Amino acid sequence: MKRLRVASSLLFLSGFLLLYYAYYLASPIYLTFAIFNMGLGYGVGIENKTAIKVALVYAGVTFFFSLLFLIAGNPMALVEVAISFFIIHDILSYIKVVVQEEEAEEGPETGTEE
Repeated sequence: MKRLRVASSLLFLSGFLLLYYAYYLASPIYLTFAIFNMGLGYGVGIENKTAIKVALVYAGVTFFFSLLFLIAGNPMALVEVAISFFIIHDILSYIKVVVQEEEAEEGPETGTEE
């Protein structure tokens, strides 16, 4: 089973949505964030630790600001809130599994120190 499939797919989806905005509004800022999202999607897909950390922080910030836009009355922000939520959920689930695997490899401490 390939881990982080949902997070990498959603990062690519978010990148494609930003590409649409970049084309529609002719904005280089949206293009920059679209490329950033797709780069994070690739890094998360190959399970690069730095990309996973950056994606978690980026998704958290995006979730926070999208939630503020949703509260302010922008119903289209619901899509970005849902995408960010599922990215955060998938990455945190991955971290939990990795920590459990590392603890299982270490095993119980059998040595006695005096």
